[in-house]
Amino acid sequence: MTASPDVSNSTTRSVVTSIVGWLIVAIVAFWLLDAVVGTVRFFVRVVIWIAIIGGLLYAYARLKAGADDD
Repeated sequence: MTASPDVSNSTTRSVVTSIVGWLIVAIVAFWLLDAVVGTVRFFVRVVIWIAIIGGLLYAYARLKAGADDD
């Protein structure tokens, strides 16, 4: 029993359609994951910068207050 050309073409088209669909899903998922990771990295950097600036301001205020006592 041999398959007719229409069935073979239909099966090939179905496989290619499935592959293209999964590629679209993978690209969108990668893009969204990249956006989420980039956002998290941005907020972590902001928190680190605020901590550094806050620490430097605290050290400056302590040193300034100590210098005024002399």
